[in-house]
Amino acid sequence: MRPSSLVLSLIFLTTISLTACGGADTPVPSPPTAAAAAEVNQPAPTDPASTPTAVPATPTPTPSPLPTNTSLPPTVTPTPTTAPSPSPTPVPEPAIRVNDELTAGVNVRRGPGTNYPVLAQFEPGQTAPVLGQNENRDWWQIELAPASEDTGWIFGDLVQLTGEPAAIEVVQAPPPPPTATPPPAAESEPEPADEGDDPPPASPEELAEQLRCGKDFCITYQAMVPIWENGGCIGNHSIYVTVLEGEPPGRPLDGIVIGDTFNNIEVASGDKGPGTAEVTLWMNSMSLKAKRHIDGTPFTSEESFNFTSHDELIPAELLAAMGYCDGNVETCKWAQQNNQVCRGHYSWRVTFHKFD
Repeated sequence: MRPSSLVLSLIFLTTISLTACGGADTPVPSPPTAAAAAEVNQPAPTDPASTPTAVPATPTPTPSPLPTNTSLPPTVTPTPTTAPSPSPTPVPEPAIRVNDELTAGVNVRRGPGTNYPVLAQFEPGQTAPVLGQNENRDWWQIELAPASEDTGWIFGDLVQLTGEPAAIEVVQAPPPPPTATPPPAAESEPEPADEGDDPPPASPEELAEQLRCGKDFCITYQAMVPIWENGGCIGNHSIYVTVLEGEPPGRPLDGIVIGDTFNNIEVASGDKGPGTAEVTLWMNSMSLKAKRHIDGTPFTSEESFNFTSHDELIPAELLAAMGYCDGNVETCKWAQQNNQVCRGHYSWRVTFHKFD
C-alpha cells in the first residue's frame, strides 16, 4: 500500500470516531424566547447628554359637535300701522295781478264803480290778495297793503286772477258817495236810498276813459280758457280773438288784421263770425297786436301777453286756477317737470277795443 493512501485512510477513520463520540453529549440549543429576543434587540445604552430629548407630540383636540337647535324661531307679529290720512288739496289763495302789458297805472277805488273816489293806483305787474267780489262779478275787492285793513276795488278786465272765482265771497259794496240832491218836489219828500242797493254802474264814457291806453287799439281782456271750457286735456289749442269798437261794451268790428309780433301769422276779424278770428297754437308761443285794416290803414296797438301751448311756460298757479292738476299748485309744479299736464292743449282769449 502506498504511503499516501495509508495517510488518507487514517484521517477518515479519525474523523468518524470523533463525530460519534461528541454527538451524544452536546445539548441542542432551545429556540429563543420573546424576552430574550427583546434583550438581544435592545440598542446599546448611550450617553444621555448626547441623545436629543424627544418632545412629546401635542394631541390635536377633537372639536365637540355644536348643539343642534331643533326649535323654530318665534314668530314676530308685525305691529299694525295706521295709514296716514291724505292731506287736503291746498287751494291757492285768490289774488290779482295787474296786466303787465298796460302802459299806465290802474285806479283802485273805494267801491266797485267809477263813481267811487280813487284810493290808489296799481302799476302793471303789481299784485294784491283778493278779499271779495261784487254781485256782477266784474270788480274785485283787494287788500291795499299787507296785513292792512284798508281795502279797495279794482276793475276785473284790467287784471289777471289767480284762484277759483266761484270760491270768492260776494261782498256788499259800500254806499256810493253822496251826490247833489235836487230840491224836493212840493208834493213829496225824496225817498232815502236803500243801503242794500248796488251802486249805479259806471257810464260808458267813464268806463271808456278808464280803459283807454293811448293807442288806437287797447287790450281790454286776455285770459286762459279753463279746462272745462277747452275740452279737457285732448281739447283745443287756439287763441280766440275779439275786436270791438265804440263805447263799452262795444260793437263787433270786422276787417282788422291781427298778427303776432314776429310777423309769422295774420288773421282778420270777421273770419269766425262778427268781430272774431282764431289763431291756432301748434306747440309755440306768441304775442298778438292789431296791425292794420284790410284796406292797408295802419294802427297802433297794445300787445297781448305771451300766449303759449308749452305748459312749462305757464305759471303753475294759473294752471291750477284754471282747473288743471285738480286745482293743486304743487301738483302742477310736479306735473310740469314730468310732462304730465295737458301738453300743447291750452287755449286763450283776447279782446282788442277801439274807443275812437
